[in-house]
Amino acid sequence: MVRNDWLRLLQSDQTGIVRFAFPGYPQPEAEIRLYNPRAVCSVHGDKGCEHTTAAYFALYQRFASLSDWLAEWRHSASKIAAPSRTMEKTPDAWHDVLDQLAGTFPSIGENVPFHMISSAVTLYRQQVREAEPFEQEWKPLFRLYAGLFGLRAVTAGAPAGGFSIGYDRWQYGRLLDSLTDGIRDELNLLSSTRRLFAADPFYHDLEELSRNLTLSAENAQGRWLSVYHEMWESLFNGSDARRRELDTLRRLKAAGEQAPALRLMTAYLELLSGVSATGLDAALEKSDLPLFPSYLDMASSLAENGDADAARDLLMSLVPQIKNYMESVSFLDQRTAAGRLADLCRETDVPDETAADILFRCGSAAEAEYAEFLLSRGHYREWAAYHHLNRSGLERIERTGLKTMMEEAPMEAVFLMNVHVEEQIAQKSRQNYREAVRILKKMKRAAKKAGRTEWWSGYIGALRRRHQRLRALMEELEKGGLLS
Repeated sequence: MVRNDWLRLLQSDQTGIVRFAFPGYPQPEAEIRLYNPRAVCSVHGDKGCEHTTAAYFALYQRFASLSDWLAEWRHSASKIAAPSRTMEKTPDAWHDVLDQLAGTFPSIGENVPFHMISSAVTLYRQQVREAEPFEQEWKPLFRLYAGLFGLRAVTAGAPAGGFSIGYDRWQYGRLLDSLTDGIRDELNLLSSTRRLFAADPFYHDLEELSRNLTLSAENAQGRWLSVYHEMWESLFNGSDARRRELDTLRRLKAAGEQAPALRLMTAYLELLSGVSATGLDAALEKSDLPLFPSYLDMASSLAENGDADAARDLLMSLVPQIKNYMESVSFLDQRTAAGRLADLCRETDVPDETAADILFRCGSAAEAEYAEFLLSRGHYREWAAYHHLNRSGLERIERTGLKTMMEEAPMEAVFLMNVHVEEQIAQKSRQNYREAVRILKKMKRAAKKAGRTEWWSGYIGALRRRHQRLRALMEELEKGGLLS
């Protein structure tokens, strides 16, 4: 922005206030107060952003060379803190180096533009590449450590209130996916190659590190739980290591450890160790809501492994918090959860009343699944009542089983479609009249299917008399062959 001369000076006075305007709509403005160092952006506030940074650069280049400063900054940023420490093949040495590198991440606070996080990750990755051991056989292990420390830095610095800009929120999710995929790649590489004898201390350290990072995670708990699970599934596949870890988790639970992830971590290790998972039938608490998708993963895994009873118990423990979870996430996440809950209801053979209750708690996110459930059980009147209750649009009704209703319970479908005919006619436009005729044709077929031709003749006659002054409607009815 500075090099392209995009900044336009709006104000500069003796009070030390300098204001710049930037291209865009709505037009961003940045204000710098020189005597009381503070920068404010009209878009991002005082959290720091590209606009305030550009404003500082624009002021700086009036007194000195911005190119020289940038070259010096890049040189200093690429310097590795204590590079010789990576030559020491000890977990403590790697911890020290990666702690220093991850320490460059900014203090983010309540809200921040995504580019600040992205820039910190780019710098971190550059420094990690330069700090890698020279020996090729040690690189995957070092990269795994670097991935864990990087993910910790990014998730620990996640904005407490989320991102104010939707695109930033999407970009942040993509970044977490990238970091997680990097960890997964190193795990696959390490699990498919012979383990170095000299690396045993690192593997023991990774057991403790992965446990502590997962238990202490305040943000992205489900992602950390997934990383923990994959590490113990692919990297630590020895029975002794798994038994040792399981004993540690059980001791933590007995000592009163309250981390929400502990329950699932224990269940994962129990399943990997070949014993039945315990403690999954306890009711879910509100503090467990961020891990709701992880509980669904566990229930699906139990069902796939033939333990339908344990999967059903876990599913029932989730029921009281379904509504709270749905209210706490986006509609896309609601739809995903609703689909998975419907699958679990089928896989675990829960009673019809229970399945109906679970899907009903999901609200509009489960409309397709709930409608399919009602139709599959032959509850046609309840299907129609559900759509009446939710004032479902015709498109939604057609998408969730209207064709089946017209075959199995045609008059219930007719009464439901009548509501939409009246809504279309009330709009009093030719386009709406045409839509009403389309619906009426469906009603005619359904009435014929039900053997109610006399009822249909009376219905269409009453409709004609009630709206005989709507000439355009009469014309469309005539074109549709409904008045003959």
